[in-house]
Amino acid sequence: MLVVELGVWVIPLTLVFVPCRRIVVLLARLQELYRSMTTVPRLVITSREEDMWSRLARLNSMAFMM
Repeated sequence: MLVVELGVWVIPLTLVFVPCRRIVVLLARLQELYRSMTTVPRLVITSREEDMWSRLARLNSMAFMM
């Protein structure tokens, strides 16, 4: 009986917290993008910036998961 009661609370809470975590990650990535766009442009593109752009390209598919 305890397992059923825990399941009644755990499943709805995960349905709330998982999208919230994804929104927080999305906002963090958007802030990083904004910071990179507002700084003085450099001629050399670092591997971190390439990684950021590849992740931003996947944001479209991430929106459908939410």
